[in-house]
Amino acid sequence: MSPERRLLAGCWGVPLAWDASIADLPGGYSDAVARCVTSYEQGIEPNTFVLMAAAVRADQQGQGTAAALITAVRDRAVAAGLPQVIAPLRPTLKTRYPLTDIATYLTWTRSDGLPLDPWLRTHVRLGATVLAPAPASQTITGSVDEWEKWTGMVFPSPGTYTIPAGLSTLTIADGVGTYTEPNIWVRHA
Repeated sequence: MSPERRLLAGCWGVPLAWDASIADLPGGYSDAVARCVTSYEQGIEPNTFVLMAAAVRADQQGQGTAAALITAVRDRAVAAGLPQVIAPLRPTLKTRYPLTDIATYLTWTRSDGLPLDPWLRTHVRLGATVLAPAPASQTITGSVDEWEKWTGMVFPSPGTYTIPAGLSTLTIADGVGTYTEPNIWVRHA
């Protein structure tokens, strides 16, 4: 690909029906995907776009690319008839605090009142409202061998472990590792 035509960022999401209440939010990432499929199968008309993931090339980070991407996706969703845009955010600094509950983490702010977490801060600066924690947004299970390959760590006995890039801890029991990742729900204006 020529230098003037290279991929800078990408994202994906799913449509679903949401009544705009906290109580009706999906449980998180996995539940949003399941709800999208179930709603489609039941013929339920979506009114909400769930921004599931967004990524920016490492050499483009900190240059406003993420903000441009989020704004473009939000505007396209609204133009396509999905006036509500929500996202289960994976807060980037949470990896430094895997033992801290996500409900506590989302309240942490800087001296200027903006969220401590830079990914959450990006969304808030774009007009997003923090809705609620999603303490069990996604659960990943695997054998001890799989977790050792995935993490580059050794898990010699059952227990609770902090893992690289983990937002919470990994629990090893009966030869199976279980990791439940928390997220933070936000709504874009």
